[in-house]
Amino acid sequence: MSNGLEHSSWVISDDHRVDIFVGRGTRRLLPRLIGSLGTGYSLIALVADSGLPESFRRDAEEALKGTGRLVVRIIAGGEQAKSLDTVKELWEWLLGSGADRDSLLIAYGGGAVSDAAGFAAATYMRGIDWAVIPTTLLSMVDASVGGKTAVNLGAKNIIGAFHHPRLVVIDTEHLETLRERDYIAGLAEVVKHALLEGKWFLEWLLSHREEILARRHGVLARMIRLSLDTKMKIVSRDYRERRGDRALLNLGHTVAHALEKATSYSLRHGEAVAIGLVVESYLAHRVTGLPLDEVEEIKNALASLGLPTRPPKGLEPGEVIGLVRLDKKRKGDKILLPLLEGIGKPVLVELDLGEAVAGLREAWREASHGD
Repeated sequence: MSNGLEHSSWVISDDHRVDIFVGRGTRRLLPRLIGSLGTGYSLIALVADSGLPESFRRDAEEALKGTGRLVVRIIAGGEQAKSLDTVKELWEWLLGSGADRDSLLIAYGGGAVSDAAGFAAATYMRGIDWAVIPTTLLSMVDASVGGKTAVNLGAKNIIGAFHHPRLVVIDTEHLETLRERDYIAGLAEVVKHALLEGKWFLEWLLSHREEILARRHGVLARMIRLSLDTKMKIVSRDYRERRGDRALLNLGHTVAHALEKATSYSLRHGEAVAIGLVVESYLAHRVTGLPLDEVEEIKNALASLGLPTRPPKGLEPGEVIGLVRLDKKRKGDKILLPLLEGIGKPVLVELDLGEAVAGLREAWREASHGD
């Protein structure tokens, strides 16, 4: 360039492999699964959720003793885990344990524990490898992959980093301990992934409905892997949420997040997502031409798995839909919504905020009456 100004430009790619193993009793296979990564770790640091049944944690600890030096830290789960205080405690524990850049941190528990522990791994010595063993269906089919780690600071997930786990180990035996309502709620994210992937996935879910509801391990393992593969196909195209593709994973969530806030989080996340999928399907019928018979397919699939399909009675639609104005996908007087043109055909649609709110209010009415 002129005036003696030198310039060069480089595109840096982040080539990162995520290995996912799903099956019954996988916690007992940890040495073999960690060994498959081909990295000799100097230290294994296990961060376990205090709500985890002791027998599960002991199985993992016994297995991990064969991998080399092991240290264990137990932390309380839930939103209180997602704080900078928790992360600071983990940093200090890692440092005091002699963890170096060749260490592996394993987060064993619910989504809040993996969020905090994953962020600690992302930032300790500028980033160390980490693995996750999710223990709820919701975290197994959704939160365990995608690379989002974060803690709260005044609001949810304000401080965080993209840091993919090297290893995801899903043990379907954890699902035996889940309460029925929590288990069913987790299925909403599976249905969401099926709607993004295609009719074949939705049909597979319905054809295995009885086995899924009975928590048969073989079918659960396949269901979870298919769900994660759907998510990872999208994530791999938009690792850091720059292109917009990852916004497709928010299908049903625009209404769901507003519904959760309006009900003071008395609904399970999956229950709100199920209702959001129905309301947003009615909106899609008007905006993208989603056929009404496919709207019915979506409702029937959710209902057959025990999920709600109508907004709770007594809620004013204006009160809920007005909260859409706070959605993170809003940019000025526009909002970007993931909607379906058909099952397996998601698109991102930019609408005027007023148009989106009016359309969602009408869609809420249709979903409430089932017509």
